[in-house]
Amino acid sequence: MAELYSYERRIVCFIDILGFSNIIKGTVNSGIRGKSDLRNICGALNMLDDFRLTMCEAMKAKDVRTTQFSDSVVISFPWNEEDNSIVSAIFLIKNYQVFLIMQHGVLLRGGITVGDIIHNEKLIVGPAMIDAYTLESKSAITPRIIIDSQVVPLFEKAYDRCRKGNRYFDTTLISKDDDNRYYIDYFNFSERDRTGSFYYYNDYLPQLKTLVASNMDNEDARIREKYLWMNNKIIASNLIRRRKFGTITISL
Repeated sequence: MAELYSYERRIVCFIDILGFSNIIKGTVNSGIRGKSDLRNICGALNMLDDFRLTMCEAMKAKDVRTTQFSDSVVISFPWNEEDNSIVSAIFLIKNYQVFLIMQHGVLLRGGITVGDIIHNEKLIVGPAMIDAYTLESKSAITPRIIIDSQVVPLFEKAYDRCRKGNRYFDTTLISKDDDNRYYIDYFNFSERDRTGSFYYYNDYLPQLKTLVASNMDNEDARIREKYLWMNNKIIASNLIRRRKFGTITISL
């Protein structure tokens, strides 16, 4: 009997690890640098499954699904327009970005949408997968995870429910960029975030700054442009503007 297939409506995030190809090419070097790069990139990929468990616990569901292949990661979440799943998903992916930068110096680019998909251990197929991939490959450009324009009002509606219920005090989850695209903001953090995660941001900013500074002089103009975008976001961020997370000496 032929197996029956049907779509589910889910929040879908397609992510690309920036610089993956160059990192992998460098790992063939038998020296210390090559082994270190291989250990680092594998550690970053292994973090995905650990983070999936964290996401399941945080969303009080066991239906957060993740798939990793080469330099690409797909994360999908249950979708319900009447609950706060989209806010939870974006909050968790923001923290995933931060931890990857802090622990592995890895940057992400991606797209988030809501739509029909089959996502299981064997298959990832559906319009939502195509839409999320298209957002990443055609629109993200810089190291950012952008949000489908049709999803933004759904997020705002859910966040308003959270605000009225005295939940999710991180008011900086998403920001509007110069091209009018909304993206997950990993440069700004709310003082009223009750998760306690702001404690490690005192270490995060110097690491972010170092990562950007080490690539600002890259000979590839396209790469320089990406880090210039990040540099401008850091300069404008509340981490610097408000000096909220301890005394940090910044020179950009």
